[in-house]
Amino acid sequence: MKKLMIALAFAGMGTVAVNAQTTIETPTVSKYTVATNSFWSNWFIQVGADMAVQNPYGSNILDNNWHDGRSYGVDLAIGKAFTPGLALRLKANWENGIIEREHNNPAKVPYGLTPNFDKGGYGTIVGDVMFNLSNLFCGYSDTRVWNFSLYPRAGVYRNFSNSKSYSGLLGVGAESSWRLGKHVGIYLDLAYNMLTGHNEGEYGYNTDGYFVADLGLTFYLGKATFHKAVTLEDYNALAAASEEAIARLRADLDREKALNADLRAQLAKWANHKCPEVTPAKIIQGAASSVFFDINSSKLNSKKDLINLESVAASAKNSDAKILVVGCADSKTGSDAYNQQLSEARAQAVADELVNLGVNRDNIEVKGIGGVAEVEPYNLNRRAVISFK
Repeated sequence: MKKLMIALAFAGMGTVAVNAQTTIETPTVSKYTVATNSFWSNWFIQVGADMAVQNPYGSNILDNNWHDGRSYGVDLAIGKAFTPGLALRLKANWENGIIEREHNNPAKVPYGLTPNFDKGGYGTIVGDVMFNLSNLFCGYSDTRVWNFSLYPRAGVYRNFSNSKSYSGLLGVGAESSWRLGKHVGIYLDLAYNMLTGHNEGEYGYNTDGYFVADLGLTFYLGKATFHKAVTLEDYNALAAASEEAIARLRADLDREKALNADLRAQLAKWANHKCPEVTPAKIIQGAASSVFFDINSSKLNSKKDLINLESVAASAKNSDAKILVVGCADSKTGSDAYNQQLSEARAQAVADELVNLGVNRDNIEVKGIGGVAEVEPYNLNRRAVISFK
């Protein structure tokens, strides 16, 4: 009964699973769809060095001397990719000030002053909204080496020169990144930063905007990839496998029900039967006794069988009779070799129990005959037959 209740419980869960599978409609998942990751996944840190062109002379960007206002600095950023196509980044930058290549060119120095552009410098803190075009247009791939992103940015600019001024900052940029491994990569940023307020430089010149190129390393923290969402084909394959397993459980349940009904019928048949009193001699000359086993088992687990063995052992000890134990298996299940081994194990288990009950092992003969189909229903062939010689 315990096995029956367990089988019914599995069948009930299986019915729920099958019903869910047949009623849920899952759309086909495209190459752009991924499973949602946790908040702590897909973080990254960037460390780099940059060169900025500030054009402090007030000349047009198309003039020959526009690039003479170069400066160099360091950058540190932290960010998170929320989806394969969208990431947010907070970036800090510090520049060492303008480095003039032609210190002795008087045409570029007002009022006869000697420039000292190594002083001062500036710093920025900006936030970037990064759109990964590689993933947006080509679909996500965790094996892609090169990615290209565009981003707008906004932040604050701080001038450390004489003016000590602040200014708002707006800009746009592009980033190329190359993945060297699971947790490290190289990036190259190119951006234009426009200053929204008045920003007076070291010698009174206004810097309204500047270009910056940034090269460095990216370190990917924790889980650095996205999982592809399960496709409809994978989902259907999993559902089919589950349905097949449920069908097998139902078949096993039906067999257990049939066996249970047969055993109930046998119990009802013998409920009012009274066994006549017999002497040990009559028992020895009587019909053979059978011990039944579960499928694929050689374990004695029936109290009724143990009582029968006690009676057989008592008769054998009183008469010192010879006992033959023949083990059988069900021919409908298992290979011939396996059934032979199982029948011998069942016969040996009965013999061992008789020895435990006091029967001399020398008086017991053990024999296994493999799979048979001697009785119906077929599961009753899983037995050991005890007879006196």
